[in-house]
Amino acid sequence: MKKTLLIVLTAFFAFSLHAQNVMEKGDMMLNAGIGGLSSYGFIPSINASLEVGVIPTGDVGIVTFGGIAAWQLGTYSYLEATDVFSVFVVGPRASWHLQTFQSDKWDVYAGAGFGIEIKSGYVDYWGEHINGEVGPYGEAYIGGRMMLKDGFGLFAETGYGTLSAFKFGITLDL
Repeated sequence: MKKTLLIVLTAFFAFSLHAQNVMEKGDMMLNAGIGGLSSYGFIPSINASLEVGVIPTGDVGIVTFGGIAAWQLGTYSYLEATDVFSVFVVGPRASWHLQTFQSDKWDVYAGAGFGIEIKSGYVDYWGEHINGEVGPYGEAYIGGRMMLKDGFGLFAETGYGTLSAFKFGITLDL
């Protein structure tokens, strides 16, 4: 009986250690939210990002790869005229999730990404109408998650690059 109890407790302990982090190798997380504080005006951005746990880095954490898509209506004022245009960004990104503390509710990460930014028609600094513009963008960010229940939680990120200085919303564990 003692031997059976010891085996069951060991198996339970080993399984519970494996399930102590929010992000593990092979896990897929989807963030969907809104962002604020943008150089394109006060209209919030809408964003979605997906990441997959790929490279475990020992006891320190795990590296994830994925992508982001974000959209925002922007405003630009020149003299007495105000112009409204849309901005869309899309691109890959990578994050490093720190797992130095064991938690199945909290996740802290930092990352970087790059991609393309597509602007619709707008009026430039000299009052001339520009039909559209495509260019590169880069981003660097730090963020965190709080899982409220199995498969669902909240996220927040701050940084530079993807239309907004901060983003927050929901996280789904797919």
